[in-house]
Amino acid sequence: MKPQGGWYLVVLLFFAYMLSFLDRQIIALLIEPIKLELGISDFQFSLLHGLGFGVFFALFGIPIALAADRWNRTRIIGLGIVVWSAMTVVCGLARSYLQLFLGRIGVGVGEAALAPAAYSLLADVFDRKRLPTAMAVFSMGSTVGSGLAFLLGGYLLTTLAQWDRSEISWLAGYADWQLAFMMAGMPGLLLALFIFALKEPVRKGLLDTRPQSVAAQLRSTFVFLLSHKRLYLGIFIAIAATTAMSSGFIVWAPVYLMREFGFTPPEAAARFGSVFIVAASAGVLGGGLLASHWQPRFGQITYLRVMRVAMSGTLLAILPLPLLTDPVAVLVLIGLAVFFTQSLAAVSVASIQVITPNEKRAQLSSYFLLFVNLLGYGSGAPLVAAVTDFVWRDPSALGWSLSLAALVLLPLALVAVTVAWPHYKIAPNYAIANPESPAQDDLTYAR
Repeated sequence: MKPQGGWYLVVLLFFAYMLSFLDRQIIALLIEPIKLELGISDFQFSLLHGLGFGVFFALFGIPIALAADRWNRTRIIGLGIVVWSAMTVVCGLARSYLQLFLGRIGVGVGEAALAPAAYSLLADVFDRKRLPTAMAVFSMGSTVGSGLAFLLGGYLLTTLAQWDRSEISWLAGYADWQLAFMMAGMPGLLLALFIFALKEPVRKGLLDTRPQSVAAQLRSTFVFLLSHKRLYLGIFIAIAATTAMSSGFIVWAPVYLMREFGFTPPEAAARFGSVFIVAASAGVLGGGLLASHWQPRFGQITYLRVMRVAMSGTLLAILPLPLLTDPVAVLVLIGLAVFFTQSLAAVSVASIQVITPNEKRAQLSSYFLLFVNLLGYGSGAPLVAAVTDFVWRDPSALGWSLSLAALVLLPLALVAVTVAWPHYKIAPNYAIANPESPAQDDLTYAR
């Protein structure tokens, strides 16, 4: 394989995505030492975890995606990696709440550069048959990164606590949580060098090759989105609803294990983390492989078919959860739910890339991520908590809250897919035309 080959690109993007999730999730394991060091409340910490990162991650995605539709995408990704890695290190250097908050904003801004540009790159590099698999491998970076944050974070803190660094003068005065941030951020600075060395692939599937001003391109993309509103809105709502279920499930499933079976927090985290990293990675890869396998038979509607399977499987896995009394059986259902929700990761993104002209792909991806992040990630955990607090009024009814959330959100997602279905089936396909062409080694790169 040539160094600039398609799978080499996928591997580098996988590691970038993995490090991005490790850097964004590591703070969740540092709650108590940060609160103690900075003297902040739970609410102030939640702003660091959510608002400081999430809002700026979502909002900066749009202008960065516009740049990705106009300029060199590998350079944009490389710069993004440098920014978020450096700002993760800055979080470790923070001496006050404001400094740490600004550092988290920087992490969010840097990470906003990765996904839209990466989606656009992969759609140019792989044909329509292999694109779902490539997207799946890339998307596995998020599950592996999150899983490593669960599994390795505690080990890292234990190791730092036992490390005698009294003779290392430049480390004097830094707490363990600060060193954890620094160590999490440094690998990305090395990875950025490999990303910068990549050549930009030739853009394929351009609908309009005329140069446009920024305002004209924004207007053109928005008009295009409105002219296909049922198609895109259907997919956006379907994935946002599924993401709300997934994000709420990830937050509350470990708590359910503690409340229902008496696990301690470390026991629940270890069990859920182990199940998550295996089931989620298998789900992402499985969804991509199934889409690639069905592609010759069903064509581009394959993406929506896989979505239906994943949403239905998630619903069937979560509904019986509160009826089970065996923790092993519950962990099996949790694994199945994670498998099916994560199998949407690559397929949902690929479904948008193939029906979107090249010069609009990154922008459409940023709108998609904005919609999903603000409505999906923003509503999942509060929805489950609200059902527990205001409907059942009983903390021990958390399992029923998860089931009720699934009963509301997943049928909504299935309805949204059904709305998009007829429009998606006839939508033009802007992916590489020949589904049997070899993946990227034979494709031309621009200097």
